[in-house]
Amino acid sequence: MVLKEIEIKKPDGVQNRDAQAIVQRAMRYDSDVFFEWKNRKINAKSLMGVIAMGLKSGDKIMVIIKGHDQDEALADLENLFARNFKI
Repeated sequence: MVLKEIEIKKPDGVQNRDAQAIVQRAMRYDSDVFFEWKNRKINAKSLMGVIAMGLKSGDKIMVIIKGHDQDEALADLENLFARNFKI
């Protein structure tokens, strides 16, 4: 299992298209991918879950990934967040 805290740096937060990009990226991997924020834990492969979090700029989430391709999945998601969800 790998854990990583990631800060949302996009000025307007995570919008619907951003959530779609996150889910599409997470779905590429066999590993389980979860986000924790404010005592909530959601499956990052769930579009409604990611949208429902309502993440704003400056929010920090914990990314939790468990599986055989966890390191690759974490690096990919970190890169996506660093590029403000531009694919």
